[in-house]
Amino acid sequence: MVKCVLLGATRGCGLETLLNLVDMGHSCYVLARNEAAFSKTLEARSAKTDLITVVQGDAFSEQDVERLFTTAGDGVGFVLFSLGGRPSFKNPLSPKLEPPQICSRTINVFLPVFIRVYPDPSTQPRLVVISSSGIGPKGHRELPFAMKPMYSWLLKEPHADKEDMERLVNSYAGIQHVDFNPTPGEVKLGNVVIVRPSFLVDGPVKGKVRAGESLEGAWTVQRSDVGRFIAVECGPGVDTWKNKGIVVSN
Repeated sequence: MVKCVLLGATRGCGLETLLNLVDMGHSCYVLARNEAAFSKTLEARSAKTDLITVVQGDAFSEQDVERLFTTAGDGVGFVLFSLGGRPSFKNPLSPKLEPPQICSRTINVFLPVFIRVYPDPSTQPRLVVISSSGIGPKGHRELPFAMKPMYSWLLKEPHADKEDMERLVNSYAGIQHVDFNPTPGEVKLGNVVIVRPSFLVDGPVKGKVRAGESLEGAWTVQRSDVGRFIAVECGPGVDTWKNKGIVVSN
């Protein structure tokens, strides 16, 4: 059993990762703004709630993030950062991200706390950060041609936010990336995986997932498949993708 800490696990890929982790017998500590609503979500998904400890708090609050790690205590082996917003279509010609800049703002809260708790990169727990495919000039070039207009319109603002987040994560991890960290410097994160799913869709697990630092034909991926991939292929002790950024797609 591994002790896990999760931010952004109340929905989406984070929730799917959580459900897989508890199915594997791991104990999980989850930060949630609305504990009652999250409890209903877990009940609807028939989650093993005896393995889940909910810490009420906000990822924008340094104090709340610190309390999450304090509650988890020693022996944490896996940490997930999966914050994300939703597009707002009040102006359909220019969709906005709600809340604005959620990834870049919360990663700037989270990483200093994480590094204070785990200052030695060589002994840090596995940290998985969920980002997105198609970000940065290189990522956009690698998209299937038919996807590029939609990404440029629908995901323009969310992807700008993800890019800011990735600059910080790649820099802290010393991962060289032509767009986000061309000249690596001091390493502050020594055990990280950046997961960049292709266009996310709902649905049951397909079970067949492709992963690589670049992928051709990366159209869509089930959120359920992303969650299973992270829990199984990016967990502690699985070093295939350690200190790399990877695209994941069906």
